[in-house]
Amino acid sequence: MNTKRLFLWSLYDFANSIVLMAFLFYFSQWLVVEQGRPAWWYNMALVTASALFIFTAPSVSRKIEATNLKLSGLRFWTLLTFAGHVVVALLAMLTNGTEVLTTMLYTLSTYSYLVCFLYFTPMLNDLSRPEDRSWKSGIGQSANSIGQVVGVLITLPFVNGLTLFGDPGKAQALLPATIIFGLLALPMLLYYKDNQNPLSNNIQAKNKSNMFLLFKEVFSNKALALFLLAYFLFSDAMLTFANNFPLYLEVVHNASDTVKSLLTASILILAAIGAIVFGKIADKKGKLKTLKAVIFVWCFIFLAMALVTNFKILIPIFLFAGIFYGPVWGISRALVSEFAPPHLMASSYSYYVVAERFATLTGPVLWSIALVTMGEGVRGYQSGLISLMVLLIISLFILNKIKQNNQTTSY
Repeated sequence: MNTKRLFLWSLYDFANSIVLMAFLFYFSQWLVVEQGRPAWWYNMALVTASALFIFTAPSVSRKIEATNLKLSGLRFWTLLTFAGHVVVALLAMLTNGTEVLTTMLYTLSTYSYLVCFLYFTPMLNDLSRPEDRSWKSGIGQSANSIGQVVGVLITLPFVNGLTLFGDPGKAQALLPATIIFGLLALPMLLYYKDNQNPLSNNIQAKNKSNMFLLFKEVFSNKALALFLLAYFLFSDAMLTFANNFPLYLEVVHNASDTVKSLLTASILILAAIGAIVFGKIADKKGKLKTLKAVIFVWCFIFLAMALVTNFKILIPIFLFAGIFYGPVWGISRALVSEFAPPHLMASSYSYYVVAERFATLTGPVLWSIALVTMGEGVRGYQSGLISLMVLLIISLFILNKIKQNNQTTSY
């Protein structure tokens, strides 16, 4: 039964990354490049969606805690996400002069997409045991990485001229990606079975009517609080670099669009392999120990990218980095359950997701400061990479504190 549920759970992770990549790549280009709207429209849509999510996530997770039923919520928010993305795609393909409405709907659709993860992520605990949690989390992360590759490749014909409705352009990629997302997410929504835990297990969660008290109890676990702080820092660094990787390749190394696409796809495929391999290692050697080793390696990867200017030498470094990219997320997701209070698992996972979203709000600031102070050229990007390495070093110090403050773990 768990094998079937793991497959459905991973398939959903695969599906949601397809639509994510399509809208991340092409909605922004449709809005800014093709429609001539300011770039801040797109960025404000992401910021607004993240802010809505951050403020509402604790309340949603508290409801999950009270019932321990996640599938019904995942169904509702997935259907809402699907419907919203379909409407956004159709407006972009078939109308002119509706960019404000389309951007507003994209903001709400992105918010509903994020809420899905409040129900989806805690399911990891239902289909795994502590001794295989990193490995199974890695399988999901592997599916996510492969889905990102598929999301880019499967939409290329539509970007390059294949038309469904309306005029050719970037918007043509949005509807096919959304339909594929809906079809591949459907098996999870239809066939996955929730754990039916006794109601008495959730009495404590039901009594947490005050969100401040809930926050206080979740973070009264010092190990969890320190881990979430460290996660905020290292995910901040990783996501900031990932979001700026195409620009880094173009500005610093003058890479063509073809090289950027092939290199990104190769990195994501290796990330999928690394997530599974290091998931196995983490379950055997210790999740926290393995995560610290992976982040330590990333410190040197950022340093190498900052110091090495020969692109041919950097290519194997980029590919090597791909192997260590997937494990960051797979092991981190599994680690939450190691530190979370048993009766507040969904709430703990919600703050984990919030930490990642908040990192996407603040990470670009550090990168931008480097570019402003050192210039938007090679020196600026080198300074940005060094600053991200410093964030990783700080996160390692915090992760070391977890070992000192959580003697009950096996690390």
